[in-house]
Amino acid sequence: MKPVDFPGGLKAGMRAAVGLPTVVLLGSLTGYGALAHDTGFGGGLAVLSTILIWGLPGQIVMAEMYAAGADVLAIAIAVGMANMRFFPMAVSLMPTLGGGGLATRFAQAQLMSATSWAYVMRSSAPETPQARLGYHTGFTCVCVTVAAIATLIGYLGAAGLPKPLAMALLFINACFLLLLLLDTRGRGAAVAVITGVAAGIPINMYFPDTGLIITGLIGGTAGFLADGTRRQEEP
Repeated sequence: MKPVDFPGGLKAGMRAAVGLPTVVLLGSLTGYGALAHDTGFGGGLAVLSTILIWGLPGQIVMAEMYAAGADVLAIAIAVGMANMRFFPMAVSLMPTLGGGGLATRFAQAQLMSATSWAYVMRSSAPETPQARLGYHTGFTCVCVTVAAIATLIGYLGAAGLPKPLAMALLFINACFLLLLLLDTRGRGAAVAVITGVAAGIPINMYFPDTGLIITGLIGGTAGFLADGTRRQEEP
């Protein structure tokens, strides 16, 4: 039976986070911690970047630009652009979370990640607004805590972690999210992922600078058209 209130949703969210999501975070954020160490971050700054940026692409951008000697404003703009992908997720998620005012909405948007968004959007998640708010809060708090610990572990153990392995660990989260979306969003997401994977390799070989954007447009368009076809077929 699905929870219907905030405390029930909170417990359900914490239970959902303890398992595959936290295992994936342990792997990917350990890799980020090692990367942060190699780029000259302090341990505290590495952990703080995980908590405040809370988006691995943005964190990697920050680490690389920091190592290159970029100024703070340039780093802030680049990180913001990298995390713009969360905007449509937040727009679709926030109206489904009940209770609280503007401050609560901002806090939930800050805690949101691609993984938490996908989990809350699953059919198995709570349905009432208060329970969904609790579910998202519990899920994300567990994930942020584990991610911060994993970052510190990776930072402290960077000397014993080969750089190729650290780089490989960073991709675990992206692969997990792809599989999660396949389970969450139906046929449109499956078509988008499969089309993107098939098109992405040759496109990035010929267009290394813009290949990711082109691949996203092709995969996203294919998924959108597939969803439109499905809706037309429904009575």
